Amino acid sequence: MEQVRSWHDLVTALDDWTAATAVADGTIEVALPGDGGPGRRVLVMLTPDEWDDMTGVMWGSFEDAVDDVRQTLGQMGPSDGYAVYGTYRLVPSASPRLGGDGGRARPSGPGEWVGRDSEGRVTSRFADWPDEPVGS
Repeated sequence: MEQVRSWHDLVTALDDWTAATAVADGTIEVALPGDGGPGRRVLVMLTPDEWDDMTGVMWGSFEDAVDDVRQTLGQMGPSDGYAVYGTYRLVPSASPRLGGDGGRARPSGPGEWVGRDSEGRVTSRFADWPDEPVGS
């Protein structure tokens, strides 16, 4: 069984990879690796509880979760100054929060979200759900 590793161990692992430091509870400043050494700095917006979800629920191991964080940081675009936690993963972002709705934006692009019964029949479509809870 793997030893439980903490959010602070993540900071250490990122610092071993490049330059990283905890700047606040739930915020890690990381210098993205560049040609010839550390490059521009970004902030990882990830609480210790969210990190526990990534290592336990999503990846099941500390090393796999750290690899996912490194991969996300390596894919950050020039306008992305943040890597923000959103449902078991980090998401590159231009702001420290995901969307104005707390990261629960409606899906975009081709496809749709549906609910199915045990026989695979569509019983609910995301587009049919009310924006406000019923009875509010």
